[in-house]
Amino acid sequence: MVFMLRGEFRSAWQESDSIRLRGGPDPHRFWNGEDIRAKRVMIRSLHGFGDAVQFLRYAPALRAMAKEVSFEVAPRFVELAHCFDGVDHVITWGQGSPGVPPEWDVQMEVMELPYFFRTDVRHLPVAQGYLSLPRHLVARVRNEMGNSNKARIGVVWSSGGWNPSRNVPFDRLAPLLETAGCEFWNLQGPEADALDMTCNGLSELRGCRDSVITLAAVISELDLVITVDTLAAHLAGALGVPAWVMLQYAADWRWMTDTSLSPWYPSLRLFRQPRPGDWEAAVAEIRCALPEWLRGSRARLMAS
Repeated sequence: MVFMLRGEFRSAWQESDSIRLRGGPDPHRFWNGEDIRAKRVMIRSLHGFGDAVQFLRYAPALRAMAKEVSFEVAPRFVELAHCFDGVDHVITWGQGSPGVPPEWDVQMEVMELPYFFRTDVRHLPVAQGYLSLPRHLVARVRNEMGNSNKARIGVVWSSGGWNPSRNVPFDRLAPLLETAGCEFWNLQGPEADALDMTCNGLSELRGCRDSVITLAAVISELDLVITVDTLAAHLAGALGVPAWVMLQYAADWRWMTDTSLSPWYPSLRLFRQPRPGDWEAAVAEIRCALPEWLRGSRARLMAS
């Protein structure tokens, strides 16, 4: 994890090799270093949706290498999974599970793909544009959102209850919503139920609370997303939409350290807590950056 935080991926993979070689053959056929050419591969996506968005970028390379590739994702993610380049065969569990499960020779978790491909931080695979949404869906969302002469900014302040240290209390973020010339859109999930959207100056397309693909379509129509470390950041990055990500002091390895940029997603800018729990400083930095971004946004619109 330290190597990953420092962006020293090659050293991380060497460490992972050492750990893997300590074990014996896996009875569940998890990938253990073998060649996957001529094999049927099952990619499991059993963690967060953001993890799936980030690492499904490897699907075309997998398809070119293996005999056959299947992707298992959560039921709510199935519709979006089909929108990634190279993802052809998708299954899920529960009521949507296939009557006859596909046969496979080896399985991997989606987060293992950077390790499998021995990814180097200087040569990451396609960093954006690998998620293509249905045109009819984007057109419908665009129509429902209506026209505006203001900059449209999506906001997410909570990543859920499993890691509260990632969440920004809404009252800390609320002053941003007073920025003139901006139209703010709620991209939050159930955590927004306790808020009066109108009183807090937030517009909303209700469908994005319970539909991942609709959330992606709304993000594709925004000028900027301001979000904590959660799914919205990954969707914006995969779509090439500018996003400002507010990170806790001890951020996840994928954001590394001492940088405001993400090699995984060129359209992202990172705003970090300078010390544990200090969201005030991170939000204040965003408040200072927003007027400058807004001026640049207007200049780009006039130029186009």
